[in-house]
Amino acid sequence: MKTEHEIQQNNITELLKLIDQNPELPIVPMVDGQLCGDDWSYYMGKWGQAEIDEVYHEDERVYFKSSDEEELIGERGEFIFDNEYPSRKSLTDEEEKIVEKKAEEYVESLPWKKVIVVSIELP
Repeated sequence: MKTEHEIQQNNITELLKLIDQNPELPIVPMVDGQLCGDDWSYYMGKWGQAEIDEVYHEDERVYFKSSDEEELIGERGEFIFDNEYPSRKSLTDEEEKIVEKKAEEYVESLPWKKVIVVSIELP
């Protein structure tokens, strides 16, 4: 079993490797919300995993293509359904395919940005 120190070293080594292989990509540290309080100016965290992903930022939320794409497609599908089929009738199979294709095209057209994501986790 790896020690905490070994895990941290592996995470940092992986981050450095990704930076070396992708020097053009910005690095996006994603801080676990439980680290942030309101009484101190600094908070201790630990290095989590680093990976390459695509991100899209909207209002106060950051979406990750690897994990949030399906959710966005579903939300957009609901929006299309509500606006293009206001009678809330049942969709035919063909209509469902059209709505899903439109939702997928919309999500793909979002301004995704390829980045190196680094998780900053609870110690």
